[in-house]
Amino acid sequence: MNRDYIRAQNNQFVVNGKAIIFRGYGLGNFLNLEHFMLGIPGIESELRLKIEKSYGRNRAKIFWEKYYECYVNESDFKFLKEIGINAVRIPFNYHHFEIDQMSSEQMQSDQDTYEFNPAGFKQIDRILSYCEKYKIYGILDLHAAPGGQNPDWHSDNRIGESLFWEIADFRKRVVALWKFIANHYKDNTWVAAYDLLNEPLLFDANPIVMRDFFEELVQEIRTVDSNHLLFIEGDTYTMDFRAFRPFTDKNIAATFHLYPMFFKELLSIEREKRKEALEEILFRSVTLDYIQDVLKMPVWCGETGALLDSNNREYQESLLEDFLYVLEKHKISWSIWSYKDARSMGSVHPAENSEWMNFSRRVCYDWNFWEDYNRIFEEVEDIIINKYPTEINQSLKRKLAYRMLCNYQYVLTERYDSIFSKIPFEELLGYLDSFRFENCEKWEKLINLIKKYTAV
Repeated sequence: MNRDYIRAQNNQFVVNGKAIIFRGYGLGNFLNLEHFMLGIPGIESELRLKIEKSYGRNRAKIFWEKYYECYVNESDFKFLKEIGINAVRIPFNYHHFEIDQMSSEQMQSDQDTYEFNPAGFKQIDRILSYCEKYKIYGILDLHAAPGGQNPDWHSDNRIGESLFWEIADFRKRVVALWKFIANHYKDNTWVAAYDLLNEPLLFDANPIVMRDFFEELVQEIRTVDSNHLLFIEGDTYTMDFRAFRPFTDKNIAATFHLYPMFFKELLSIEREKRKEALEEILFRSVTLDYIQDVLKMPVWCGETGALLDSNNREYQESLLEDFLYVLEKHKISWSIWSYKDARSMGSVHPAENSEWMNFSRRVCYDWNFWEDYNRIFEEVEDIIINKYPTEINQSLKRKLAYRMLCNYQYVLTERYDSIFSKIPFEELLGYLDSFRFENCEKWEKLINLIKKYTAV
């Protein structure tokens, strides 16, 4: 084993014989789009279809190439190095590796022949070249898998069902894809790890299916790459690891996600007692004891963060500050979600009056994702309570809500035909300059909080 690779050892991460704690960012909304982070409605595949329909396939390719270049480039990595982070998580959508890369035909049919397009490496290779230059580790994260490993928008899910766990072919495709990726990066020491599958949600699927999938995936990756650390994520959006048994491969670690802002009980807790409450939430919500005592793995909080909300920004900032304190107390690595976005969670974001944000307001005149999310779940609860009070379990309630959310997003994308018909392509292309680092604003208080720990 080459000592330059990150290893899992004695419940910690080690490189060249020294322990390392990952303190970094996720590059969300870059190679896997999320509507609330982009500032316009629609899941990735639907939005891409609308742009291609309005401007043609060649111009659509030009648009996305410029988007990638504006969104993350060397100026961003210079800044990341300056603030001291040592890792970036790189989420990507499986569509980037389809044989007919990101075409409308491929996204509509979702058929695959187990062949993958080497062009899918283009942007990841570019990012990893910056990682090497600025001595920042990259963690590759399969964020959207065929069939949807969860029912949410961030897995580019068009129907609100986790079909990944129901249809074996989807899982086989992911095994083949990871072997393709691992073979490409097996000798790259600036790839810290492979985060194998973002936020699984089984619903009513058998947990053994998830266990067997990850065991097979690990085994197959090792036929081409014995070097890299592998991260597994648990059920219920990374929280529950009890389906797993100890892996024979010892270079494996667990990663969970936890956002303290979603725990409403913290609103009524005084600041001086909040760290203790957050610690209790962490150990109650995530099966950490099982991970450490049974699986004997080190852990990484692969996502946490705060909302850039002017109405309660101070609370959001203080909550994240307290949670990072708890993670550091337990020597748990962490990654902030997200580095950059359209003024939702990003530490770096387009200016309020930038062309992209003005475009966003025109498109979203009656849409706020978080308001819709809460409203739809409340509507489903009302329907169940009033009409079927004892016959519907919690899992079915959630299934219904996720389907409604997907359908609503699909309806919202219908507005793009008339919107894009009024915007010349060169004008739309110019909006993307709003994402360039030199044109962006910074969330200084959050950045200073990160620097407090990266300076250690």
